Amino acid sequence: MTQAAFLFSALLLLTPSWAAEKKPNMVVVLVDDHAFEAISAYGTYLKEFAKTPTIDRLGSEGMRFDHFTCANSICSPSRASILTGQYSHKNGVRGLNGKINEDSPQYPVELQKTGYQTWLVGKWHLNSKPKGYDKHMVVKGQGKYFDPTFTGSEGTWKRTGYSTDVYTDIAMDWLKNRDREKPFLLSLQFKAPHHEYGHAARYDKLLAGVAIPEPPTLYEDVRNSDSNLKKEFLKRTKFHMLHSGGNPNQAKEGNAYYFRHLKDQEPNAMWKHDPKSDKDRIRVAYQHMIHKYVRCITGNDDNLKRVLDYLDQEKLSEDTIVIYTADQGYWLGQHGFYDKRLILETSMRMPFLMRYPRMIKPGSVNKDLCINVDLAPTLLELAGLKPPAAMQGRSMVPLLKGKAPRDWRKAQFYTYWGAPNHYGIRTERYTYLKLAGHSAELFDRQTDPNEIHNVAGNTENKSVVKQLEKELQKQIRQVDISQDELPKSSKDQEKKKRPRK
Repeated sequence: MTQAAFLFSALLLLTPSWAAEKKPNMVVVLVDDHAFEAISAYGTYLKEFAKTPTIDRLGSEGMRFDHFTCANSICSPSRASILTGQYSHKNGVRGLNGKINEDSPQYPVELQKTGYQTWLVGKWHLNSKPKGYDKHMVVKGQGKYFDPTFTGSEGTWKRTGYSTDVYTDIAMDWLKNRDREKPFLLSLQFKAPHHEYGHAARYDKLLAGVAIPEPPTLYEDVRNSDSNLKKEFLKRTKFHMLHSGGNPNQAKEGNAYYFRHLKDQEPNAMWKHDPKSDKDRIRVAYQHMIHKYVRCITGNDDNLKRVLDYLDQEKLSEDTIVIYTADQGYWLGQHGFYDKRLILETSMRMPFLMRYPRMIKPGSVNKDLCINVDLAPTLLELAGLKPPAAMQGRSMVPLLKGKAPRDWRKAQFYTYWGAPNHYGIRTERYTYLKLAGHSAELFDRQTDPNEIHNVAGNTENKSVVKQLEKELQKQIRQVDISQDELPKSSKDQEKKKRPRK
């Protein structure tokens, strides 16, 4: 071998593995509380009002997931599961502002190790510092909708303007100044459309004077529901359109949406109503909320367009994975609620749209049961990496290719350590749950898509409940959660803490 040949061979051996083949760039847009119903690509009752042409583009040019769920419908836990590929009981984040366990894997760390440029900007909402990012600038807690302040690897920045615009400005600046020889991960994380749905002034007149369609269960009589889950949520929460449900811990009804936002406002023509009518107060509270919400998500769509346009201009679209998703679903008036937290459909179902032209057939729709713990192993496999063994999710790469494995999961496991504490599973047809202190509940989404009735006690469902209980126990074993770790009622927790006499 000549000296030149020897040196060339040695150089190949020293070349990092990521440089040996072209790795995809990644743009992960993670937003807060964007309900799938408010993305027009999902074709819901809001499709003509909550128009999201840029987000829709990811579906028309990539894949829309129709059964993607979170394993714990609250901001911090979902974000931790997305990063780690682990369920809440494994990564340590069971509630708001939790801290990820030091030994939990995180997909940005793995990407960074193999030469990816990694950037994070926006909402973080975890009590642990970001790992695996070359640069990160995040806001404290929820952050502010206007004039945000960032802290992170670059120091402290104060910026003027609407948060979604500002987050995108920073992201675009990093993209324009990137090392063009390396692949990149951009985590762009909007506060919007979290309550109270702040929006830029340019959207003030959007849908002004237009009555937006209501969800079928807006006026559901939850107080007299056959679901203890709903009744307990009503009693323990402030997230109802009209009343607090009689929670003795709340001094007055002022936390309910109507009283918080409309009681003291001089109504314009759009909000005129009879303040003595419960139904009319719910109606106007919903219209107020949904108008603000649609204006807020429009800002998300417009800023995503800036990113996609840049990828097109730079001829990066073919080699870049783009994902738009939220940390959970969101009640847009269903059952009279707003917010999230419950195992029920519009709370746990996340929007998830993904474009990767080199792999995904345009206009694909996936109906397999996917969970937010699947995202981390998916991105790592797409980067040519083997996911760490500690990740509990499963790579969706076969699904992206249109080939669902025969052994893909038949149920999605769910836990919520809050009021009301509950856990359960969601299958293609049923939602089955255990609520501490009450009997198991069953919703048949095929015959009751709006999940109005708990039918666990119906004689004809006896065998269904038995089979779902068997599947629930199987899921408990598979996710490796002990009985002591499962959500329990506050009474159960008090008994556990109480010393024996």
